[in-house]
Amino acid sequence: ELQATQAELAASERRAGVLAERQRLAQEIHDTLAQGFISIIMHLETAVPHLPDTPNITRPITQAQQSARDSLAQARRVVQDLRPEPLEEATLPDAIQQVAAKWKKHGGVETAVSITGDAYPLPPDAEVTLLRAIQEALANIRKHAAANEVRITLSYMADMVVLDVQDNGVGLETNQSPTERNGGYGLTAMRERVAQFNGSVLLESELDEGTTLVVTIPVIGKQ
Repeated sequence: ELQATQAELAASERRAGVLAERQRLAQEIHDTLAQGFISIIMHLETAVPHLPDTPNITRPITQAQQSARDSLAQARRVVQDLRPEPLEEATLPDAIQQVAAKWKKHGGVETAVSITGDAYPLPPDAEVTLLRAIQEALANIRKHAAANEVRITLSYMADMVVLDVQDNGVGLETNQSPTERNGGYGLTAMRERVAQFNGSVLLESELDEGTTLVVTIPVIGKQ
């Protein structure tokens, strides 16, 4: 019991260290790269009215402005990714509710979350993997599905945890290759992460009948 307590304390200290480093990196990127791109954009906008209106001058200036805006957007995405996860202050079911509520607010898509079975803690990395799977699935739905309803179900069973993310969107063509249906849908990295837990990722879809993502992670002894 003492060894288990010491191991948990060490794991908690490692998580705290990782969180502190992520926060430091996020702040550094915000204060340097992001602010630098904002400054570039402002200087270019100030210069444009004073430049000759000729294509050989305006075209590269416009391209530079767009490049700076794209880089700023990327820097902001990195900062967002580095900021604390919902899981650092909530259980997995609560974190899923938070992610779904935020996505519904910004996307305007009806989103329902269901938790079945008695929830129990998973290894932290497994919970992060499941939450990331939901975030990636929702991003794909926003980009490709044209859905107006999404259902997220997390099922706790004796020997596994199963995540279902289902939408009622346009679905995928049945004649798409496995690469197009899986890798093209952004599942390659997800499969690799889930495979670390001997889990599986399944994508089920038919044209005009929506898409369902199923992520299964086996459980060997509850944490």
